[in-house]
Amino acid sequence: MMRKSSKLSALLLTIALVAVLAACAPSAPAQAPAATQAPAATEAPAATQAPAATEAPAATEAPAATEAPAATEAPAATEAPAATEAPAATEVPAAAPAAVSYAKDVQPIFDQSCVKCHGGSDGEKGGLSVKTYDDLMKGGEDGQVIVPGDAANSMLVQAIEAGKMPKRAAKLPQAQIDTIAAWVAAGAQNN
Repeated sequence: MMRKSSKLSALLLTIALVAVLAACAPSAPAQAPAATQAPAATEAPAATQAPAATEAPAATEAPAATEAPAATEAPAATEAPAATEAPAATEVPAAAPAAVSYAKDVQPIFDQSCVKCHGGSDGEKGGLSVKTYDDLMKGGEDGQVIVPGDAANSMLVQAIEAGKMPKRAAKLPQAQIDTIAAWVAAGAQNN
């Protein structure tokens, strides 16, 4: 009778130890206790039917059961950064800059800021007219002012960027200078 009482006490002590370890184990609050309680409940009947030698493995199995949810939580934690990689994919397909149109983008700048002196009421200073695409491409007294595909070596772009043109007005806004330079760099097409 004493032997059965010792086995029962050892079993109850093992279950209590498993419960304490489960309560103290750092794991998911809802999942860890459920995972440790289920094996303890299934081991209790097995322990009552089996000899006392099976009680020691039951105590070592319970911490392993509490560690399993922790192991499954680690991949879940690594999945969150993977989700943050998605915005990087949306940044890659950036829209290509729109092609600069001579008729829509460049000629209006010339009409507003340059034609008065170069083809308008004040004549053609330096022999240059910017009234039409063909006039612009002819150049002036000093030769061609546009080198298609090479904005850095185009006299017109150099004069505008340096603020030398327009002569009797404020320097063009940087956005307009960039538009003209981009048009020349793209080949100075009549588009």
